[in-house]
Amino acid sequence: MTEDTEIPPVIDFKTKRRERLHVVHDARLEQMRSEFEKAFPLPSKANSKVGKSLKKKKKPRKS
Repeated sequence: MTEDTEIPPVIDFKTKRRERLHVVHDARLEQMRSEFEKAFPLPSKANSKVGKSLKKKKKPRKS
């Protein structure tokens, strides 16, 4: 009788730890970005288009 035993996969703890730390740091970075955007909102591109369309045209001079 032949036993077919599968070798369990080798877990690289160093790589797994690096992946977890990367996820933690990304979450922290996203939190800091959202807080920064609340404190200093960036002007949106839509507002600049609205400002240009609201300019008044000059009236021609009467001679």
